[in-house]
Amino acid sequence: MSAIELYRQCIDILRLLSHPVGVSLWNPDQFLTFGSYSIVTQMVIYFWCNFWTVFKYRHDIIHVMEVLNCAGIAFQLSVKFFIAMNNKFLIRGLLQTIENNLYERYPDRTSSEGEIVFIFARKYNILLKMLAVLYCSTLLVFALYPLYIYYSEGKLIPLFMFEVSYVDWHTVWGYLLTNFVQVVTYLMGLFGMILADGLLVLLVVHGLVYIEVFMIHLRDLAKMLQSENVGENEEKIMELWRECLVEHQTIIEYFTDIETVNGGMCLILVFTGVFAICDNLVLCALTDWYASYLFLLICFVQLTIYFAVGNAVELKSDALDISVVNFPWHLLKIDNQKEYLFLICQMQRPIILTVYGFSNLNLEAYMTILKALYQFAMMILNFLA
Repeated sequence: MSAIELYRQCIDILRLLSHPVGVSLWNPDQFLTFGSYSIVTQMVIYFWCNFWTVFKYRHDIIHVMEVLNCAGIAFQLSVKFFIAMNNKFLIRGLLQTIENNLYERYPDRTSSEGEIVFIFARKYNILLKMLAVLYCSTLLVFALYPLYIYYSEGKLIPLFMFEVSYVDWHTVWGYLLTNFVQVVTYLMGLFGMILADGLLVLLVVHGLVYIEVFMIHLRDLAKMLQSENVGENEEKIMELWRECLVEHQTIIEYFTDIETVNGGMCLILVFTGVFAICDNLVLCALTDWYASYLFLLICFVQLTIYFAVGNAVELKSDALDISVVNFPWHLLKIDNQKEYLFLICQMQRPIILTVYGFSNLNLEAYMTILKALYQFAMMILNFLA
């Protein structure tokens, strides 16, 4: 498969997932669709059912924690929905930049730029499919627990711990209705997680590709400037220099737009992810409900994805800065040297992703969070010892 075919296959997967969750990113004529109203209704039902169940079992703190173990992820996805809808046209612009500046300009592998585009497109295609399989497999694992309880203890329990208000799940129809609501809610959450995480990785990965292409062009320009026949290549040098300037400015604007969309999402992700991890750590220590281990896995995978891509952007930004600093600028014309100075000035604003400006989105911040979570886990274990 070619790079554009791999890319379009990924876009088709994301577009398919966007329909049930109502995020009409690929529909320019409609801001809200039937799926949008449907998912908002499901949000209201889910949070009301959580409130109802928590109030009903307010004297049983362990059961309350079991009910709330996925509330953090649900709240996070709800916020992501509204952020994505509010920045719909900005996200479409980023996707259009990817198609115009990468896949249409470098459709085959004959050039070094085309080879880079193909390699990253193939890696992202594999990563998206692995992410989809990992998230979707969790529903099967959750379904095994009620079956295990039924065959080992002869009792029927719902798939999740939140109950539908005013519905007695101990009756046949109540049990079926409760499980139906829970499965539909969880499926919509899975689709939303795959779409949100997959879209972020898509945008960041292609931003890294664009930086690689810029660095290739900068190296080619340096070779042309250092060659013996500079006078003969003067027109090509000017053309390639202008192209490098445009690419650098586009890269800065591209990652600024990603930060606009992703900054608030990351802030909510960190708070809700830490809440969910702490909740499930306590459940792992106090109960034998193995679903809490699965929620821990989901939360850690999500946090790892976001901080890993943020760290990748930071490392690639450092490589870009080094390539600009090492560029033989003294061989340029005087006017072009002034433009190079402007390029250096833009480096004062590093290309990074942040947690809404509170912290850089990198592995250093991730290790700080993991350290705090480790201390919390040790405190719980010492308390129970």
